[in-house]
Amino acid sequence: MTGNSSGSKRPRAIDFHAHIIVPEVYAVAAEHNIFSELPTDPGVTDEMRDAIKGRAGQVLARMSDLTDRIAKMDAMGVDVQVLSASLVHQGLEWADAQTSLRLTRTTNDWIAKAVAANPARLVGLGTVPLHVPSLAVAELERCMRDLGLKVAAISTTAGGMELGDPALRPFWEKAEALGAVVYIHPGGNRDRRFKRFHLWNSVGQAFEEAMAISSLMYDGVLDAFPRLKICISHGGGYMPYYMGRIDRNYLEKANTRVNMSKPPLDYLRSLYFDSCVYEKPVLQHLVDKVGADQVLLGSDYPVGEMKPIEFVRETSALSDAQKEKIVGANAAALLGLS
Repeated sequence: MTGNSSGSKRPRAIDFHAHIIVPEVYAVAAEHNIFSELPTDPGVTDEMRDAIKGRAGQVLARMSDLTDRIAKMDAMGVDVQVLSASLVHQGLEWADAQTSLRLTRTTNDWIAKAVAANPARLVGLGTVPLHVPSLAVAELERCMRDLGLKVAAISTTAGGMELGDPALRPFWEKAEALGAVVYIHPGGNRDRRFKRFHLWNSVGQAFEEAMAISSLMYDGVLDAFPRLKICISHGGGYMPYYMGRIDRNYLEKANTRVNMSKPPLDYLRSLYFDSCVYEKPVLQHLVDKVGADQVLLGSDYPVGEMKPIEFVRETSALSDAQKEKIVGANAAALLGLS
């Protein structure tokens, strides 16, 4: 509990969506990831590209500077951040097995040290080389057993595999057995259709999140492992906002439900989602669809919602009890924080 300016108590605000980079990992991974690509759209000037590079430098610096991070948290009123490696910046799906394992371990060790230096303010999410499932299982165990990290952060795909691919079943089985929380955040869609006008960021991220949920449902992961604890970034992308058509397909087309024992909405309500959706009516709809118990505070630090607590508390249709759950109580319960 943290005292506010009036001397009364308030629940801790826990930001579940907060990114880091590890400079030595980023130095190797940057050329393989979408963040480092400068736009070539017609009409884009050198001045625009210089501005993009300048902003990128600021973002990178803020993701690796712990002193600045704590100061920004204080300014935002955030008591605890849950740290995850930014897969847009340093995703490792391009790397061979041993390179990806080495860089993943470097990242997880960095996060563990950051948490150890600020245990009251930071919680760590490990990451795993998911495109090499056997190594992903081993690193997940190391994260939880040796490093004390709470969860695993993964992308919406694993190399060329969707998250429901049979080759990934050992990972999901281990995550369920360990009680690990799995945070799914896209690494950026590299398809040429999304390269124009930064569509990979504006449209592509939400598309990727919807596809990840789709695979988990339709490929039977959520049915096979019902105790999984999974959180999807950015409010679940497009998925929670177009369930009517998905429900219709489930009812009308038997082939869509061969790996499902219950309606799509039931699976959706078994997932968690962060609150970084940028529009208050969207947050309200998310709560209406999945329930306030399934929504966690998320800022997308350092590039997203800079007043995440106000964003939730100023969503007027939410009750005070719902707001307090989203701001901190849900994440505390999910992560087992006292």
